[in-house]
This record gives sequence, structure tokens and C-alpha cells, in this order.
Amino acid sequence: MDLDKVYAVDSEAAEDGKWMLTRSGVEVKVAKIGNIKFTKRIAELQKPYISLLQSDIDCSDLINTITIDAMSSTILMDWKAESKGEPVPYTPELGKQYMTLYPDFKEDISILSASRANFKPEAVAGK
Repeated sequence: MDLDKVYAVDSEAAEDGKWMLTRSGVEVKVAKIGNIKFTKRIAELQKPYISLLQSDIDCSDLINTITIDAMSSTILMDWKAESKGEPVPYTPELGKQYMTLYPDFKEDISILSASRANFKPEAVAGK
């Protein structure tokens, strides 16, 4: 098995995103989960809560909030979206708002960003 063919991804698309469609047809520009920017942002956001996160206390809501915050600035990079018939320009704050309001939207972004196949060099040609 050729490891390069199996695991190679386009590093630019992985960091800066590429345009894709969610399951519901929303056009989004998504970077690969686990990219350097995402990893650093997660670490920054977790730092004040590290003791709490390492405890036996249920932190699922905090983890979700931190994840959405990091995703809105490092994974979801842009969108071509409307609300009530009006275009909605992308901002990380709006990304956070919509991923919090609509967990299915967050799930769609997560699925797109986690798929290595979406970032393979041949899948990125013509970004």
C-alpha cells in the first residue's frame, strides 16, 4: 500500500479550507480538523479550565463551547449563506452562533472537516 496515496492531503486546503457542500446543501469553506491553527486555538481556550477538564466533573457543555469557538475561527472559514432571504456574510462570531443554535450544522462541519478524502490532493484540484 502506498502511504503517500493513502495519507497525503493538500496542506494549503487543510489549513485554509476549501469549498464544500453540507448535507443540506449549504456552501461552506472548511479546513481540516486537527490543523495547526485549530490545535493551537483549542489549547488556548482550554488553558483557563485545565484543572476542571482533568477532574471527574462532567465538562461536556464546556468542551462543546470550546470546540465551537475553535471551529468557528479555524475550521469554518467562510460560507455562502442566507437567513430569511438575506445574505449573511461569514464572521467567526456568526459561525459560533449558528453552530450553537443548530447542532446539525456543527455536525455537518465536523464531518466535512474530518474526512481526509475531502483534502486529498486530487479532491482539492480546482478548489
